[in-house]
Amino acid sequence: MELTHEQLQLVENYLDKKDITYIDIRTEVFDHIVSDIETKIEIEKSDFKTTFHKVANKWNIHLKKESSWIFGVAYSLPKIALEKAKRSFKRYYFISVLSFIIPLFILTIIDLHFTENIKNELNLFLQTITVLTFIVFGLLFILKFKEKTKTTYSFILKTQSWNFIFSFIILFDLDFFNKNGNLMDSQLAFLIAFIFSTFSYFHFYKKHKEAIKKYKIS
Repeated sequence: MELTHEQLQLVENYLDKKDITYIDIRTEVFDHIVSDIETKIEIEKSDFKTTFHKVANKWNIHLKKESSWIFGVAYSLPKIALEKAKRSFKRYYFISVLSFIIPLFILTIIDLHFTENIKNELNLFLQTITVLTFIVFGLLFILKFKEKTKTTYSFILKTQSWNFIFSFIILFDLDFFNKNGNLMDSQLAFLIAFIFSTFSYFHFYKKHKEAIKKYKIS
Protein backbone atom coordinates (compact mmCIF):
# COMPACT_ATOMS: atom_id res chain seq x y z
CA MET A 1 0.00 0.00 0.00
CA GLU A 2 1.33 3.42 -0.97
CA LEU A 3 0.65 6.38 1.30
CA THR A 4 -1.32 9.35 0.05
CA HIS A 5 0.13 12.82 -0.37
CA GLU A 6 -1.58 13.96 2.84
CA GLN A 7 -0.18 10.99 4.78
CA LEU A 8 3.31 11.63 3.45
CA GLN A 9 2.96 15.23 4.54
CA LEU A 10 2.19 14.08 8.07
CA VAL A 11 5.49 12.18 8.06
CA GLU A 12 7.24 15.35 6.82
CA ASN A 13 5.62 17.34 9.64
CA TYR A 14 6.78 14.76 12.17
CA LEU A 15 10.38 15.11 10.95
CA ASP A 16 10.08 18.90 11.11
CA LYS A 17 9.01 18.69 14.76
CA LYS A 18 11.99 16.45 15.47
CA ASP A 19 14.30 18.99 13.80
CA ILE A 20 15.47 16.54 11.14
CA THR A 21 16.69 19.30 8.83
CA TYR A 22 19.91 17.61 7.68
CA ILE A 23 19.12 16.43 4.13
CA ASP A 24 21.36 13.35 4.14
CA ILE A 25 19.66 12.10 7.32
CA ARG A 26 16.15 13.34 6.52
CA THR A 27 15.91 11.52 3.18
CA GLU A 28 16.99 8.21 4.69
CA VAL A 29 14.80 8.52 7.79
CA PHE A 30 11.78 9.59 5.72
CA ASP A 31 12.14 6.56 3.44
CA HIS A 32 12.51 4.19 6.41
CA ILE A 33 9.47 5.57 8.23
CA VAL A 34 7.28 5.45 5.13
CA SER A 35 8.42 1.90 4.41
CA ASP A 36 7.73 0.87 8.02
CA ILE A 37 4.23 2.34 7.91
CA GLU A 38 3.36 0.75 4.57
CA THR A 39 4.65 -2.66 5.69
CA LYS A 40 2.78 -2.59 9.01
CA ILE A 41 -0.47 -1.53 7.35
CA GLU A 42 -0.16 -4.45 4.92
CA ILE A 43 0.75 -7.04 7.55
CA GLU A 44 -1.35 -5.89 10.48
CA LYS A 45 -4.27 -4.59 8.39
CA SER A 46 -4.37 -1.51 10.60
CA ASP A 47 -5.32 2.07 9.75
CA PHE A 48 -2.78 4.78 8.98
CA LYS A 49 -3.26 6.80 12.18
CA THR A 50 -2.66 3.84 14.51
CA THR A 51 0.31 2.62 12.50
CA PHE A 52 1.85 6.08 12.24
CA HIS A 53 1.82 6.48 16.03
CA LYS A 54 3.41 3.04 16.52
CA VAL A 55 6.17 3.79 14.03
CA ALA A 56 6.71 7.30 15.43
CA ASN A 57 7.09 5.89 18.95
CA LYS A 58 9.72 3.47 17.67
CA TRP A 59 11.66 6.27 15.99
CA ASN A 60 11.41 8.76 18.86
CA ILE A 61 14.39 7.22 20.63
CA HIS A 62 16.54 7.69 17.51
CA LEU A 63 15.41 11.27 16.96
CA LYS A 64 15.73 12.73 20.45
CA LYS A 65 18.36 15.45 20.78
CA GLU A 66 21.73 14.65 22.31
CA SER A 67 25.17 16.21 22.56
CA SER A 68 28.72 14.82 22.56
CA TRP A 69 32.00 15.87 24.18
CA ILE A 70 33.64 15.53 20.76
CA PHE A 71 31.71 18.55 19.49
CA GLY A 72 30.99 20.23 22.82
CA VAL A 73 27.91 20.10 25.02
CA ALA A 74 26.72 23.43 23.59
CA TYR A 75 25.87 21.65 20.33
CA SER A 76 23.04 19.15 20.14
CA LEU A 77 21.13 17.44 17.35
CA PRO A 78 18.96 14.34 16.85
CA LYS A 79 20.69 11.16 18.01
CA ILE A 80 20.73 9.50 14.59
CA ALA A 81 22.43 12.55 13.04
CA LEU A 82 24.83 12.86 15.97
CA GLU A 83 25.93 9.25 15.61
CA LYS A 84 26.71 9.78 11.92
CA ALA A 85 28.59 12.99 12.68
CA LYS A 86 30.63 11.23 15.39
CA ARG A 87 31.52 8.35 13.06
CA SER A 88 32.67 10.82 10.41
CA PHE A 89 34.62 13.14 12.71
CA LYS A 90 36.04 10.96 15.51
CA ARG A 91 39.26 10.06 13.68
CA TYR A 92 39.87 13.70 12.70
CA TYR A 93 39.25 14.82 16.27
CA PHE A 94 41.93 12.55 17.73
CA ILE A 95 44.41 13.37 14.95
CA SER A 96 43.87 17.09 15.59
CA VAL A 97 44.71 16.57 19.28
CA LEU A 98 47.79 14.52 18.41
CA SER A 99 48.87 17.09 15.81
CA PHE A 100 49.42 19.46 18.72
CA ILE A 101 50.65 17.11 21.45
CA ILE A 102 53.24 15.16 19.40
CA PRO A 103 55.05 18.18 17.87
CA LEU A 104 55.01 19.92 21.27
CA PHE A 105 56.51 16.84 22.95
CA ILE A 106 59.21 16.43 20.29
CA LEU A 107 60.13 20.13 20.27
CA THR A 108 60.31 20.16 24.07
CA ILE A 109 62.81 17.32 24.36
CA ILE A 110 64.95 18.39 21.37
CA ASP A 111 67.19 21.41 21.90
CA LEU A 112 67.34 23.20 18.55
CA HIS A 113 69.91 25.88 17.79
CA PHE A 114 69.78 28.16 14.76
CA THR A 115 72.02 30.83 13.34
CA GLU A 116 70.61 34.34 13.15
CA ASN A 117 70.06 34.05 9.38
CA ILE A 118 68.27 30.72 9.70
CA LYS A 119 66.11 32.13 12.51
CA ASN A 120 65.00 35.02 10.33
CA GLU A 121 64.34 32.80 7.31
CA LEU A 122 62.49 30.18 9.38
CA ASN A 123 60.43 32.85 11.12
CA LEU A 124 59.47 34.39 7.77
CA PHE A 125 58.58 30.95 6.38
CA LEU A 126 56.39 30.10 9.36
CA GLN A 127 54.72 33.52 9.23
CA THR A 128 53.95 33.01 5.53
CA ILE A 129 52.48 29.55 6.19
CA THR A 130 50.36 30.99 9.00
CA VAL A 131 48.93 33.80 6.86
CA LEU A 132 48.21 31.46 3.94
CA THR A 133 46.47 28.99 6.25
CA PHE A 134 44.32 31.78 7.70
CA ILE A 135 43.35 32.87 4.17
CA VAL A 136 42.38 29.32 3.15
CA PHE A 137 40.39 28.75 6.34
CA GLY A 138 38.72 32.15 5.99
CA LEU A 139 37.64 31.46 2.40
CA LEU A 140 36.25 28.05 3.38
CA PHE A 141 34.41 29.65 6.29
CA ILE A 142 32.80 32.23 3.98
CA LEU A 143 31.78 29.53 1.48
CA LYS A 144 30.27 27.45 4.26
CA PHE A 145 28.46 30.47 5.74
CA LYS A 146 26.81 31.17 2.37
CA GLU A 147 25.44 27.62 2.20
CA LYS A 148 21.90 27.42 3.57
CA THR A 149 21.35 23.69 3.05
CA LYS A 150 22.11 21.60 6.13
CA THR A 151 23.90 18.25 6.21
CA THR A 152 25.59 16.38 9.03
CA TYR A 153 28.84 17.64 7.53
CA SER A 154 27.71 21.26 7.80
CA PHE A 155 27.03 20.56 11.48
CA ILE A 156 30.63 19.37 11.86
CA LEU A 157 31.84 22.51 10.08
CA LYS A 158 29.74 24.66 12.41
CA THR A 159 31.33 23.13 15.49
CA GLN A 160 34.84 23.50 14.05
CA SER A 161 34.48 27.11 12.88
CA TRP A 162 35.68 28.28 16.30
CA ASN A 163 39.14 26.97 15.40
CA PHE A 164 39.57 30.00 13.16
CA ILE A 165 38.98 32.51 15.97
CA PHE A 166 40.87 30.49 18.58
CA SER A 167 43.91 30.04 16.33
CA PHE A 168 43.86 33.70 15.36
CA ILE A 169 44.15 34.65 19.02
CA ILE A 170 46.99 32.18 19.63
CA LEU A 171 48.95 32.96 16.44
CA PHE A 172 48.20 36.70 16.30
CA ASP A 173 51.76 37.65 17.27
CA LEU A 174 53.20 35.88 14.20
CA ASP A 175 56.58 35.65 15.91
CA PHE A 176 57.84 32.10 16.41
CA PHE A 177 60.97 33.10 18.35
CA ASN A 178 61.03 34.73 21.77
CA LYS A 179 63.20 37.67 22.83
CA ASN A 180 66.04 35.28 23.66
CA GLY A 181 65.98 33.92 20.12
CA ASN A 182 64.55 30.54 21.12
CA LEU A 183 61.88 28.78 19.07
CA MET A 184 58.51 28.88 20.88
CA ASP A 185 57.46 25.25 20.99
CA SER A 186 53.80 25.83 21.79
CA GLN A 187 53.46 28.44 19.04
CA LEU A 188 54.76 26.05 16.39
CA ALA A 189 52.64 23.18 17.75
CA PHE A 190 49.54 25.39 17.52
CA LEU A 191 50.41 26.21 13.91
CA ILE A 192 50.75 22.52 13.01
CA ALA A 193 47.40 21.78 14.67
CA PHE A 194 45.80 24.73 12.87
CA ILE A 195 47.11 23.51 9.51
CA PHE A 196 45.53 20.10 10.16
CA SER A 197 42.24 21.67 11.30
CA THR A 198 42.17 23.67 8.06
CA PHE A 199 42.69 20.47 6.07
CA SER A 200 39.93 18.82 8.13
CA TYR A 201 37.63 21.78 7.49
CA PHE A 202 38.25 21.49 3.73
CA HIS A 203 37.56 17.73 3.85
CA PHE A 204 34.17 18.15 5.52
CA TYR A 205 33.22 21.10 3.31
CA LYS A 206 33.88 18.83 0.32
CA LYS A 207 31.76 16.07 1.90
CA HIS A 208 29.02 18.64 2.53
CA LYS A 209 28.97 19.67 -1.14
CA GLU A 210 28.95 16.02 -2.24
CA ALA A 211 25.95 15.33 0.02
CA ILE A 212 24.06 18.29 -1.48
CA LYS A 213 24.82 17.05 -4.98
CA LYS A 214 23.81 13.47 -4.09
CA TYR A 215 20.44 14.50 -2.80
CA LYS A 216 20.00 16.98 -5.66
CA ILE A 217 19.64 20.03 -3.45
CA SER A 218 21.11 23.27 -4.80
